[in-house]
Amino acid sequence: MRTEQANKWEKAVKAELDQLRSSGTFEWVPYVPSSRRTIGSRFVFQTKRDGDGNVIRYKARIVAKGYSQVPGQDFDATFASVARLTTLRALLSMATREDWAIHQVDVVGAYLRGDLSEEIYLEPPDSACTNEKDKRVWQLLRPLYGLKQAGRQWKVKLGETMKRLGFASSTADDCLYIKKEKGVVKVLVLIYVDDMAVVATDVRDVKWFKMELGKEFQITDLGELKHILGIHVWRDRMACTI
Repeated sequence: MRTEQANKWEKAVKAELDQLRSSGTFEWVPYVPSSRRTIGSRFVFQTKRDGDGNVIRYKARIVAKGYSQVPGQDFDATFASVARLTTLRALLSMATREDWAIHQVDVVGAYLRGDLSEEIYLEPPDSACTNEKDKRVWQLLRPLYGLKQAGRQWKVKLGETMKRLGFASSTADDCLYIKKEKGVVKVLVLIYVDDMAVVATDVRDVKWFKMELGKEFQITDLGELKHILGIHVWRDRMACTI
């Protein structure tokens, strides 16, 4: 708050709280049952940069202190796979060779889209309390960043959505989803948590995927792939190089 970017961080905090409310992530409750314990939380601030290192977004996230969760009560299964870097390299190489379209999509607030079955109570950061009556606790209705099961629940939710859209996961990497028509590959989507590299034989299929995914989740259309997983991507389609 002492920096020149203070107003941008304030907007980021407001955007985070608005997103949590609109997604139905929590509800205020007056007390916690004696058989349960509250989990702490804190704000985490981060800048998002483009391929040239320029700041393009200021992000604020309320993150649960998952280390205080009780196994068997607050969570069970936690594992969630992510895309392999070798799969990304192979996918980009193949798409470049075949001159396929390569785009990128980002899911906004991905972890908030999963389902939560456990009964979890959270002590929100002070800045999340708008007045005296709000100074109680949150009962989480959806996963929150920092929860041990959050990544897994998002992966399950996304996998169900991709299956409904006609995709099947690859046997080589279950984060690579493939859609075929009459045995011919039409669209390939490689997913690293909420970052997606979308490859298709026809750019119209890319537009179809973005439209259908946008019906399920709030997404950011990043256009042609330029920067993913800290990698700057530059492509020359005329020379078939990347």
